Amino acid sequence: MNLANTIIKQLAEQRASRAELSRALWAMTPAEREAAMRRGELTGAQLLEWARRAPDEVPTINGEWAFIAASTPELADDSDK
Repeated sequence: MNLANTIIKQLAEQRASRAELSRALWAMTPAEREAAMRRGELTGAQLLEWARRAPDEVPTINGEWAFIAASTPELADDSDK
């Protein structure tokens, strides 16, 4: 198998994996998605897909989606108190 075929095969596998992750995300209820997010079980791609397709469902902190706000220095500073 040459390099081009190897790359094409890897891209096809990644696409299938993303589709499976998407199906799993939308099989959950909104409450299950939130719980999975809080447990750190959703991938970055799943979090972004959730925010894109159902932005009103995603919990926020100070007006920012919680999964983004959790990585900001301001939130980290608050947790040190």
